[in-house]
Formats: sequence, structure tokens, C-alpha cells
Amino acid sequence: MKNTKKAETVKKYTSRTELIEQLTHWHAKCGVAIRQAECVQMFKEICARLKKTNGNKVPMAALVQKYNLNDTELFLVLFLATSQLLQIITPSTCKVTALLQTAQTFASSKEVMETLFDGKSILFQKHILTLTGGVLHIQKNPLLAPPAAGTARSSRRTFSAPRVLAELNKYVIGQDSAKKQLVAGVFEHLAKCAQNSDIPFSKSNIFISGPTGCGKTYLCQSLARILKLPFVHADASQYTQTGYVGMSVGNILQPLEPLATGNKLPLSIVFIDEIDKLSEGGERWGIASANVQAELLRMIEGRYFEKEEHLSHRQVAWDLSRVLFVVGGAFEKLQVKHADKSVGFTPQAAVRKKALAAEDYIAYGMLPEFIGRFSYFVQLNPLEKEDLRRILLNPYNGPISQYKKLLHTSAVIQPELVEKMVNQAYERRLGARGLQQQVELLFQEQFLQQTVKVCL
Repeated sequence: MKNTKKAETVKKYTSRTELIEQLTHWHAKCGVAIRQAECVQMFKEICARLKKTNGNKVPMAALVQKYNLNDTELFLVLFLATSQLLQIITPSTCKVTALLQTAQTFASSKEVMETLFDGKSILFQKHILTLTGGVLHIQKNPLLAPPAAGTARSSRRTFSAPRVLAELNKYVIGQDSAKKQLVAGVFEHLAKCAQNSDIPFSKSNIFISGPTGCGKTYLCQSLARILKLPFVHADASQYTQTGYVGMSVGNILQPLEPLATGNKLPLSIVFIDEIDKLSEGGERWGIASANVQAELLRMIEGRYFEKEEHLSHRQVAWDLSRVLFVVGGAFEKLQVKHADKSVGFTPQAAVRKKALAAEDYIAYGMLPEFIGRFSYFVQLNPLEKEDLRRILLNPYNGPISQYKKLLHTSAVIQPELVEKMVNQAYERRLGARGLQQQVELLFQEQFLQQTVKVCL
């Protein structure tokens, strides 16, 4: 007798929530000792339903249909996205070795390895997935979880310079002139990005100098946090010219690549520290430093920067029009000739009291072409005792305030102890870093008595 029963039609997902519920159930089964066939069958059902679902309602379905993902590609995306949703692994990342063990249930090792490492998969060509140092990354925009209430990204944001400066004053003590210059430079960059014009604007990059511990990095980090912009911190001394052992300058952009729209990197701030270590003829790299400066110049001055993609080894031209570059250095050995042209040089302390010009940095060993690409020269001053005292007692994010929150204590620090820490930090000339060391010594006994529970 013929079976006249009609084949059961594939049931579409009616909402993102329904997909998440089934994926969560599937992910849980993958983690326990069950028959492989059960997991595989559930996975096949998910694939079939995604291919039939309305992509406007379920972004994952739109991704599957747009790029016609095969089962191996879809497994990688689903497993990683579900893990990100459940926070089972570090959000948006997964170690390849752990993934391969699970993947063998759904595809041969050869298929998974080819997808991960040949660079031909649409997942990597479209930057949906990236693979760096044996860790697989998924794009930050969640493919499964809906945005939390009130956090939906707007196509346009409004920035207010007076409000930003007022907020910056809460966290960064002193350096009033430097703060104003830095905020002005950042807002010039924001104004240019807001034009959305085909007319290319010159970049308003920023050059910061100041002694160790005066707050160069902290100032830039705080500003990026207040503006809620992606922030990249790079150490110039670890980069070498292309073709030499070490990291190439193109690696600086790597943290921003997963956030890119197509080849356009996001509105962001990139801070390159220790730039003074690249002075021509300097102690670290010698004449090769000039070549590194030249490569940095190519990145900083242009709208596009070509670099080799990690997996496919093809050249990608990244659009840097929305990236603001800030470079900084201590320039501790900077010596400036006397204004009256007499023989000799002013001591370092005296240099800090006067405004430095582009010519001073060129004389120090920076390439004229490199210095010429900066519109703002921001100079931070050494921290005096009163500055150190205000930093130490700052209620917003001062060292003592931080440690009180960590230890859940309201203990009052005696004034004489505050003065002792300020004096020791000032004598060592380590700036705010010196304060941090003093406070660590003060509270280390309390930490030896702590019991801490951490979610891993």
C-alpha cells in the first residue's frame, strides 16, 4: 500500500526568540554524552528551517540565504554565535582547538580545517569571521541576540564639546591647556566625519608629549570612553619595518577590522605611544627607526592603507577616513637650544616650562614629513605635588577610590599618610604611576586576607 501522506513541510522560524530557544537546546546537547546522530539531526533541522525563514525577521536566516552557506560554514557561525549569546566562552571568540573537537560530530576534520585556513570561505571574505593566533572571532554585531533596550545603535550621534570637557575634568586632574587642545582636535575630526561629503578633508591628527606618568595614555583613554568610541592603544617600540622580524605597523589596525563596515573602519581613536623611541639614530633601532616612521606616516596621512589579510594573504585597502590618530612620547632626552643662540642646551626641567614646536621634535630625530602630518601639538606638564595630591584623592577614579571599591571599605586615609605617599611619588618622578605603586603597598595586606569568587 502506497503511503499517501504528504511529506511534512519545513517549519519556518517565526521569530528570533524561537531560533535562540532551539539553538540553546542544541548547544546543551552538544556538551553532554549523547548519541552523535541526535545532535546531527537537530542541526540539520535548524539548517533547513533557516533556509526557509524570512530574513527580515531573523538576521541569521538572512545571512544564510544571502551567502548560501554550506553546512560546515553554518555550523561554525551557529556554534560561535550561540556560545557568544550564552557567554559560555569569551564573548565573540573561540579557540580553534576546542572548536575542532566539537566540529567532528557534524563534518569531517578536513572540511572544517579547509574552511578555517584556506581563506576562501565567504565567512572570511566578508569579515563575518576572522582567525587570529588560533582564536576564531565573530563580528561584534550579534546575529542572534536582539539589542538591549535603549542600546540600539543610531545612524547619527550628537557630541557636545563643553559636556565632554566637563566630564574629562572629573577624571583627569590638571593639564587644563592640554585637555582643551585635545578635545578641540577630536571635535575637529568629528566635524569632518559629520560632513558625509565626497570632498576629502585633511586629517587633524594629534601629537602629544610629556614626561612619564603625566597622563598621556589615561587622557586619551578617558576621552574615548566618554565619547563611547573604540580605542586602540599601540606601543610604537614593538613595531619594525616590513620584512624584518617583529610586528608590522599594519597590526595596529587589527582590533578595528572586525568593527568595519565593508572596508571602512569605524569612527575611532588610535593612540600610538612611545613614538620618541623611533627617533632617527635612536638607541633602540638606529637608522631603521626612520623606516618605521615612514610606514607610520603612510598610515597616518592617507585615507586608505593597504595591508595583507591574515587568512587569504590578499591586499585589502582599509578606509581610514574616520580614524583619528594620536601619537605620544615622553621625549625625556629632548634638548632645546637657548633662545639667545648661545652655546649649550637647556636642562630637561626647563624644557618642560616652555612650549615646544615642530622644529624641536625634528631636531630630536623625528622625520620632518612625519611631524608635518600633525595639526595639534599637545604638551603635558610634569605633575607637581598639588596635582599628585588631587589625583590621589580624586573621588571619581583616583587610586584610593579604586582600591576602596575593590575592598568594599570606607576607611579614611590619614592626612599624614597621604602626604607621605605624595612626597615619595614626587621624589621618584614617576607621576601618577608612582602614586599607584604607593597605594598598592598600602592595601596589599588587605588583599592577602581576601576571598574572591570570579566567574570564568
